[in-house]
Amino acid sequence: MYDQRVTIREAVRRIENGDYLLPAIQREIVWEREQITDLFDSVLQGYPIGTFLYWDLHEENWDEYTMYGFIKNYITSTKWIETDAQTRNSKAKPDGAGDLKLILDGQQRLSSFYIGLKGTYTYKEPYQWYRNRSSWTKSRLYLNLSADPRVKAEEGGDRNTRYQFEFLSAEKYDQALVRHEDDWWFRAGAILNYSDTMELRDYIDKKTAGLEIENEGVFRQNLFDLQQAVHDQKYITYFEEQKQDIDRVLEIFIRTNDGGTQLSKSDLLLSIAQANWKEYDAREELTSFVDHLNTQLPMTNSYGKDFLLKSSLVLADLPVRYRVSQFKRENVAKMEAEWPEIRRAIEEAATLVNNFGIGGQTLLSRNAVIPIAYYFKQTGLTAEKLRRDERERVQTKRDIKRWLLTSLLHGTFSGSADSVLNRIREVLNDEPGETFPVAAIETEMADLGKVTGFNEEMIDNVLEYTKGGNRTFLTLTLLYDQIDFGSIQYHQDHIFPSALLTEDRLLESGLDRDRAKAFDAHADRLANLQLLTGRENEAKQDTPVEEWLASRDESFYDRHLIPTDPETHRIENFDLFLERRSELIREELQSVLGPIEE
Repeated sequence: MYDQRVTIREAVRRIENGDYLLPAIQREIVWEREQITDLFDSVLQGYPIGTFLYWDLHEENWDEYTMYGFIKNYITSTKWIETDAQTRNSKAKPDGAGDLKLILDGQQRLSSFYIGLKGTYTYKEPYQWYRNRSSWTKSRLYLNLSADPRVKAEEGGDRNTRYQFEFLSAEKYDQALVRHEDDWWFRAGAILNYSDTMELRDYIDKKTAGLEIENEGVFRQNLFDLQQAVHDQKYITYFEEQKQDIDRVLEIFIRTNDGGTQLSKSDLLLSIAQANWKEYDAREELTSFVDHLNTQLPMTNSYGKDFLLKSSLVLADLPVRYRVSQFKRENVAKMEAEWPEIRRAIEEAATLVNNFGIGGQTLLSRNAVIPIAYYFKQTGLTAEKLRRDERERVQTKRDIKRWLLTSLLHGTFSGSADSVLNRIREVLNDEPGETFPVAAIETEMADLGKVTGFNEEMIDNVLEYTKGGNRTFLTLTLLYDQIDFGSIQYHQDHIFPSALLTEDRLLESGLDRDRAKAFDAHADRLANLQLLTGRENEAKQDTPVEEWLASRDESFYDRHLIPTDPETHRIENFDLFLERRSELIREELQSVLGPIEE
C-alpha cells in the first residue's frame, strides 16, 4: 500500500534497532560522497527523493531468508588496510522485537541517511598509494552554517546545490560545531539530539553568545532547516509488499531496478542467483570468492562479480551472452550444481596467471582468464600440477602463457568478448585432452578478424607502443624478472628525458631539423621507456642520460635492457640508442614468449 510515511529520524532509528534490514538479493552500497551530500541538500531544499519499496516479511518466514544489516561506518575498500569499517554488509538476524521491513528499493538513500547522521565514510585521498594507512581519511558529514542557502553553492552543471554539506576528517574535527576554512560547520548527526525547537533555539543562543558569527540569521536558519528536514518532514514515502512469494518479490525487485542506471547487470544477476540457489548462499559465495581471488593468491588481483558470473555461464556450458534472461531457474540450478568445480577451475586459472607474473595492473582483460579456467575444469589439472610436472607439461604451460600474453597484447577480447569466448569454448570441446590447442584457437580468432600469434608484425606493433598505455605497461613488465607489480608502484619513465628531446631543445643543441623532428616524435616510444619506482624516478628527473647512466652499475644495464656502449648514451645518437634497445627488447620478448612464428 502507498502513502505510508516516516521521517528521516524515524527511518534512522528503525535501521539502528534492526527493524529495517536488507534481503540477500540487494547489492552493497555504491554511492559516492557527492551523492550523499546531494541527497541531504535535496531534502533541505524540500525536493522529493522518490518512493521506497519495502517487503513486510512475516515472522514465520524469517528463518527462510538470509538478511543483512545496514553499514554504519563505510569504507570504499577494505582489502588494502586493516579497519573496523565495512565495504560490505554483514549478515543479520531479526530479534523478533520489531516490525521487520526488508528494503527492496531505497537502500542507497537509507544507507546515506544512516552514514550521514550516525556513521562515518572512509575514502582514499586522490593520488595516494592504497597500502599507506595515511592515504585513507575517515570522515563525518558536516553542514556549513555560514553559507547562505539562498546563494547556490554550485553554479552551473546539474547539481544546483544550495546547502553546503561536506565530509570532514574525523581526526581533525570531533566536535558538533567546528571552525573549518573560516566558516562554522555543524556535524549533521548532532541534530538528532534536538528534536524540540525550543531545545535547538537554546543551543543556538548559547553557542552564538560566545562566538564571532558574521551572519547569525543564516547560522540559525541552516540549523532550523536541518532540524525540520530530519525530525519533522516525512520524506520516506514507501510502498509495502505484503505477499510472501519470493518469485513475486524478485520480479518486483528486477522491474524496479532494471533501468540501466540504478543497478548493474551483475547486481541483478546475482540477485536472481541468490533467490534461486538452494545449497549455497550465492551472495556470500561470490563476494567472499572475489575477496579470496584478489587478496589470497600469489599476486594482488582485481576481479569482480561480473567476471565470476560471466565465467559461470561459460564454464557451465550455458549461453555466453550476458543477459538477465540467461539466468532462468534451470540455468541457475545448473550453475549451482557445478559451482564447486567452477570455483576450483577459476582459482587454478587465476593462480596460473599470477605465476606468469600477470596480476591486477597487468591483466588487461579478465575475460582472457576464462578459457584457461574452462581448460582446467575440462582436464581436472591444477596450476600446481603444471608447475610440478615441469618436464611432462612444460610445453602445455608455455602454450598457455604464450596464448595469454599475445591475446592481451593483441587486445583479442576487446569489442567482441562474447563471440571470442564462445568460439574458444567450442575449440576446447572439439579438441579435448591435456594439451592446450593454441593453433586451433588462433585459427578461430583469425576467422573473427582478430590478430593472433607471436610474429615479426606483432613485435613491430609492440615497439610502436607509447608511454601511458596499458599495453605499454604490460609489455614493460614482461622485460623484468622477479618483480611483483602489485606490491610496489612503478612508473613508466623516459630513459632519455622527454624535456631534452623537444624539437626546439634539439635544434638549440645543433641537431638538424629533420633529425630533431624524428627524435621528438619517438621520445615516447617503448624503446625509450623503463619502469622505475617513484623514488628512482624522482632521483633521475631530467638528468642527461649520459651523466645518469655513467653512475649506474652493470646490473642496472642488464635489468633495464640498456645498451652498454657509451656512444648510444649521447643525445645526438638517440636514433642509434633506439635501434640497439629495440633489438634487446625483441630478444627478451622471444625469451618470454618463445620463438617468432614464420
